Amino acid sequence: MAIGYYKLKRKLNVNGTVKEVYVAKVARGNVIDTDILAEEVAATCTASEGDVLMVLRNMEHVIKNHLAKGDIVKLNSLGTFSPCLKAKAVDSPDDVNQFSITGTGINFRPTQRLMEGVQKAGVRLADKRIVSAINRKNNNKENAQ
Repeated sequence: MAIGYYKLKRKLNVNGTVKEVYVAKVARGNVIDTDILAEEVAATCTASEGDVLMVLRNMEHVIKNHLAKGDIVKLNSLGTFSPCLKAKAVDSPDDVNQFSITGTGINFRPTQRLMEGVQKAGVRLADKRIVSAINRKNNNKENAQ
């Protein structure tokens, strides 16, 4: 196993000088949804696919409820999920309120074991073409529709 990458051409502005540079970007693979995970987990143990799917869906619901209360959820072998806020900077502590908060999100911190598994995977060139940042943006818009 290896993580695929492609070469992305970007324009970088350094002190007013625009320069073309190239950077490696992850060539994203397939979307692996809950159904696929349940099928693969069931194949490695004695639980049925339906049982695994039920547990995964219930776990998602329980995690969501804890995060909505501000709790930190630690899955020992995977990592830690924690709620986060996006907020505007304001001049006074009195101005910090629900109106200065612009959004909410979730942070995920993987365990060292999970990180090591990804790091050991290595990398491989998945696409020999050089993609420009503009073409990449257009492709992302087309794929979203």
